Amino acid sequence: MVAVLAVVNSLMPAISRASNSIVMSSDAAEGRIATQIEVIHATGTDGSATVTAWAKNTGAATVAPLSRVDVFFGPEGDFVRLPQGDSNCTAPCWYYSLENDTAWNPTATLRINIVWDANLAAGTTYYIKVVAPNGISDARFFTV
Repeated sequence: MVAVLAVVNSLMPAISRASNSIVMSSDAAEGRIATQIEVIHATGTDGSATVTAWAKNTGAATVAPLSRVDVFFGPEGDFVRLPQGDSNCTAPCWYYSLENDTAWNPTATLRINIVWDANLAAGTTYYIKVVAPNGISDARFFTV
């Protein structure tokens, strides 16, 4: 009887940890499945250092926190991750506003304003990628 109790007492914590890991993995997978974003448009003007892009939450989950969203931008083949800032940030950087909601809820659109450290050039193809905090992403190429 003592041997059985010793075995049960040593196995129960391991079983509990494994169960918690499975539940956490399931929750993370569910969040990734419910998250979907789409960069619907990006534009800039020749000679300007600003870009505007719109990304729509087309999934079933709210994308949060927005402070953990990553934006990559640059000429095709030479893009970088931009730090997030506010409308007075020092280039290169990006800031956002929500167009039709108070959070990046399903169907809401995130307006991304990029302050680049060089003027955009006509005929150049640029790349923008938006990555949600859980790794779900979308990208778009556009030509000025």
